[in-house]
Amino acid sequence: MKNYIWITDDLENSLKQKEKVSNQLTVQLEYAIGHCKIALNKLREHVIEEGFPDKASEIYFFKKIKPGVYSKMLFYQAVFELESFRMIANKDSYKKHLDTEMDKITEYFEKNHVKVQYYQCNFEHLDEKYFIRSEPEIPVQLKNHFSLIDEAFFTWHDHTFSVIMAFYLLLEHICNELRSLNSGSELLLSEKKSQMHWTGSKVALVELIYALQGSGMIDHGNIGIKELANRFECLFNTDLKDYYRSWIEIKQRKIEPTKFIDLLQTVLRSRIDESGN
Repeated sequence: MKNYIWITDDLENSLKQKEKVSNQLTVQLEYAIGHCKIALNKLREHVIEEGFPDKASEIYFFKKIKPGVYSKMLFYQAVFELESFRMIANKDSYKKHLDTEMDKITEYFEKNHVKVQYYQCNFEHLDEKYFIRSEPEIPVQLKNHFSLIDEAFFTWHDHTFSVIMAFYLLLEHICNELRSLNSGSELLLSEKKSQMHWTGSKVALVELIYALQGSGMIDHGNIGIKELANRFECLFNTDLKDYYRSWIEIKQRKIEPTKFIDLLQTVLRSRIDESGN
């Protein structure tokens, strides 16, 4: 295991040097992608040659170490694609493209919320099924997937964890990009800034936003979640850049899935009763 840690530490040191390679972001990204590939190849060589002393070591490797490296490569590749698009697009087209990419990531999180929850909560009860090679319960259709060509360096969900980790990094990058692109507009609107502040939890506000968007009562349902969240950010002087995480948290509730909406209903009924006396 010490060899694996040495490889990942060496990768981190190399990535810290990428800004010194060139002033061009695309060159820096190519440098980072290349070093991630080198690290993955070294990790594969050690796994093939040395194996693992026990199941716990194998699980740790495919749950933590390999996804930690692979996710970085996926992230840098995605940022390279975004940067390539930026170079040929105008500001509005780039913003629209970023919004589309964010929606794709949010949709992935929603479709794979069980695996996302497993990752977020660091569950362990399915580790032997998810992170041991040659797991007999892997569906046949997945065994035919191109990702499983190298079965000696692949488990059922180490790729899934890598994608989830990469998407979290990419979402942060996209939010920063959008914040930078919108900074000029925010300065123009600063004098009209709302004096109201949201004093409840952000999760509660996200619950309300999804309910309003789903009801179709704002712009006949044509407004997207991101745009609606941006409007509420301005209205209540709050930061909802992680609304997708709050939405996942809401979906994972076992008790009171609509807790805030239920509270509003209770408060309103109480007020109606009081005003009727």
